[in-house]
Order: sequence, then C-alpha cells, then structure tokens
Amino acid sequence: MATQLNGSNQFIALGGGYALRTPGLRGEATLAPPESMATRAATGVPDDGFASLDRALRSENVTEVKLIDLSLQPGPARADAAPLRGSQGEPQVELEIPDLGPEVGQIVVSVDDAGAVRWHLPDDRANGPGVASTRSAGATRRFRIPATLVIQATDAPGAAPRSIFGAVARRVLKVLVYPITDPLIGAISEHFAERWEAKKRPHGLRSFSPGNFAAPGAHLLTPAELESMRTGGPVLMFIHGTFSTAHGGFGELPVETVRELHRRYGGRVVALDHPTLASTPVDNVQWLLAQLPVATMQMDIVCHSRGGLVARVLAERLAALGPTASRVDVRRIAFVGVPNSGTALADPDHMVDMIDRLTTVLTLSPTGPVTETLEALITAIKMLAHGALKGLGGLASMNPGGPFLRTLNMPSPPGVDYFAVASNYEPVDRGLRGLVSGAADGVLDRVFANAGNDLVVPTDGVTGGNGGTGFPLADANVLTFPPQAGVMHTGFFRRAEVSERLLAWMT
Repeated sequence: MATQLNGSNQFIALGGGYALRTPGLRGEATLAPPESMATRAATGVPDDGFASLDRALRSENVTEVKLIDLSLQPGPARADAAPLRGSQGEPQVELEIPDLGPEVGQIVVSVDDAGAVRWHLPDDRANGPGVASTRSAGATRRFRIPATLVIQATDAPGAAPRSIFGAVARRVLKVLVYPITDPLIGAISEHFAERWEAKKRPHGLRSFSPGNFAAPGAHLLTPAELESMRTGGPVLMFIHGTFSTAHGGFGELPVETVRELHRRYGGRVVALDHPTLASTPVDNVQWLLAQLPVATMQMDIVCHSRGGLVARVLAERLAALGPTASRVDVRRIAFVGVPNSGTALADPDHMVDMIDRLTTVLTLSPTGPVTETLEALITAIKMLAHGALKGLGGLASMNPGGPFLRTLNMPSPPGVDYFAVASNYEPVDRGLRGLVSGAADGVLDRVFANAGNDLVVPTDGVTGGNGGTGFPLADANVLTFPPQAGVMHTGFFRRAEVSERLLAWMT
C-alpha cells in the first residue's frame, strides 16, 4: 500500500523502521520486498543492463533488503518545510532506515525514470576505518536522494535538455546490505581493495591475439615466450583503464584491426592486466618490469584511460625505478581517453560521481563484460562508504592535484612519439543528461562545468600542455571526436576512425 507524502519537514513512516522526509514535495512511496532492479526499472530502460547490476551485487555479497517506489512532485509552499537542496541546488529527499549494527554495511542505489543510476552513502558514514564500530543496533541511518526530473525544454524547438523539477519524478530506491567482513576478502579497511584485486584482478601479462583478445582467461606468457618476442622485434602492448581488464577494455576493437596489428608485429602483441583501484601506476610498472627479460625490449603501446599513466611511467619515469629500468625502450604510445592532466572525478569529493556515471553507462548501454566491471565499481563504493580513501591509491593517481600527477607531469628525456584520441561528449539521453547536469535548470556538466569531456576525462586533458615533455601534442597526431559524434569514454574502440588511426600510428 502506498504511503502519502505531504511535503512537511517531518519524517513519514513507511513501515518496518523506514521513513521519508520530503519537505516541499508531495507524492507517495511504496515499501516493497526485494525484487530484481530490471523488473522495477522504468519503461524503456534495457533490462539486461540492470540484470548485470543484480548479478554483480550478488557476486560481491551485497543483498537487497527493501525497495521503495517513490513518486514526487512540487507541493504547495509551507512555512515549516524549506526544501532540502544539494550542493548544486537540486531538490532532495531524506531516507531513514534501521541501523543493523557495526557488522553490516548499508548503502542505497537509486534509479530515476530516465534510467540514471546513483549510489548513495550514509550521511553518518565513518571518516576512517574502524569508526563505524561505534554504531549500534536500534539506531537509524540517513541518506540524501536527489529528486530532479529531466525533460526536454518545450519553449524552444531543438533546445538542449534541461534538468528541472516541474512534473512527477519517479525514483526506485534499492536498500542494500553487506557484511563488513567478507568471508573471502576479509574486513573492509584500507587494504580491502588491494586484497579484492589480488583475488579477482591480479597482474598478468597475457597473449592478445585475434582469437582471444576479447575473451578472459587468455594464456599468460612465460619468460621464454617473452624472450623470444624480444629478439623478434618491437612488441605491441595494450594497457587497459580503471575498473577494467584487457578483454573488457579493448574487446570492441574489430577483429580485423587486431589481426592486422598482429601481422605487422609478427605476432608480438601482448596485454597487461593489472589492478587499478589500490595499486598505483608505479606499482603496475614495477610488477611488469620484474616479468620482462633482462635485455631491453622495444615496445609500442596502445592504452586507454588510466592505462595511459602506466604507459607514461614506462616511457618517462623508468630511471627512478632502479636497475630494471633498462628492460624497456618505449618507441611510441597511442593515448585513448587518457587523463594525462587528471580528472576531477578522481578527486575524493567526486569519486561517487565517477562511479554513478560509469554505472549508468553500463546499465543503459551494456556491452562487453558488464558484470565484472560493475563488481569493481561496487568494491570501490564499499571502500568509499567506509572512508577508506587511502586504500584507493590507484584511483587517486588520476587526481589533478594529487602527488602522482605532480611528479609525472614534469620534463623528462625526449624520444617517444605520442599520439592521442579524445572526445567532447555531450549526453543527449535523459538518463545521462540528468546525471551530468544535476542542478535545476542546469545544462552544464556539474563536475567539469564549461570544459569539454568524454564523460570521465576532460577533452583537452588528453592532449594539452601539462608540464610533461611531449605535451601538448601536435594536431597531426590527434583525433578528437566532436559532440555530434556521440563518443563517450567507454565507446572509443567501436569506432572505425580509432582503428584507422591505430593502424596509421602503430607500424
């Protein structure tokens, strides 16, 4: 049975210890038993994306305990009910749930009627590992939920979508719980992501052929095979980005492109699988160097997202890593959507925004190994919910103001040819548009403002000047997709133009 929400400043009980406060907003909410997110998703949202989210939650030992179907619209002004507002001025509501005690983690995920997925952490979440132990059963936890509806402006034909609140806005809220101590990984602390990746995303130097590049579990190369490659000529290495894997990050490349690269490099094509949440790019490079032959291996690199920072350590900072530095000689790098100047989404204040964007993309446009990528996103959310930021050094390496990029973006010996692919992506579907703009009547990206970006990485940050040798890149070495091309951070390798440039650059 639906509970009526009257727009007051008081919490309205939904039953079972659940309550909502919706000052200035009226509507109704229905508290329901656990149910597949795909079943509850709004009409037009693809079920397979939400089915992948459900699978990822189960895989990571996260259990849904309640669903709240929420519909809201502006109510009459009340002197005792000043609306709740977020940092961008967007209307919000507050959800109160029973606190299940210090051994249980609790988060909320919401889906709006346009398909945008948002993760919500408790307002009382710990400021560091161990703080949550002061919680007690019988108390409550509270979550702030945005209540903005995105519609197409009607006052100007063809106008950009505006984020407004002027009609019924629907949200499905999924209340999730998980054990603080995972039976296989251990307790959530600053080492949780490191242990999770060691089990599910370990380092590996794998073969990358036309027959296996899009598949998991490819053959891991032996020292003898690597030595044979080294003596045969330059090696082409693929390095994936954050939350991803080699087969997930590059699986949308046309097989014809991989086949031609294999022919050009005489079969000497490999991929580096590596942890990206806890390990820094320097950690990744140190592991790689330990696997390579003692004699120098010439190398060309195709990299995506954070993988480009790993590539730059190989090209620019090996001298600081000791005697193993002589094992690699990088000739050229193709950066694809690489945060060479960082991304604001890696700032601690915006990491949840990054995870929201990627979750929404994976559910609205599911391609490739969606579930395994969502598992990594869920692991990061657990870490953030428990204030374990020190354990996310891999993500922090992309922070524009962080120590890693300050060190990386300094002059280095020249001699490496740099190429790049970037995109200025502007969402046109309601789900991503609302997630990106956020604020009432907003059309700008609320994280990047006026700066063009591919949803995750600033467009100019891929190729522009950053203090490092070789930057800014020459125009002739750059492919930039304009907004009308509709290329987002996760969609580069399905584009024919990217294959054409890779084949032009990698010889």
